[in-house]
Amino acid sequence: MYTTEPVANTLAPSPQEDQLAEDYASVLGTLSRIDEAVREGAWQGVRDELDQLISAAEDMWSTLTDPDPSADDADADRRRFPVTADAATVRRLVTTYAEPYALGRLLYPSNGATPPELRPRPAAEDADLHDVRPEALT
Repeated sequence: MYTTEPVANTLAPSPQEDQLAEDYASVLGTLSRIDEAVREGAWQGVRDELDQLISAAEDMWSTLTDPDPSADDADADRRRFPVTADAATVRRLVTTYAEPYALGRLLYPSNGATPPELRPRPAAEDADLHDVRPEALT
């Protein structure tokens, strides 16, 4: 667990919510290190971090996969199971868990501001709202 135990205790997340947030924060941390290595031209570091990214993605995949080890069919490791995690709780945890990472701070600022590209888009009831042709604007 991260050093943010008080936040996690306040939210009272389920084990699945906490694990998803930790897994995703790990992905964001690895992506932050890849970005830094690319900016510095440290290509061996990029290669090493890409290996870590695969591992972090596999961890998150495992959290979203059926944990039943008794399943003996060939696709048991790919079978999905119901994810009951509350997205808002996971987001709040990610905000805290990913705070040490540049990409985490960018995507999940601790001040609660959500970057515009991550905000939910309002459902448009009028198809004309989606038409961006110049003649549609007149």
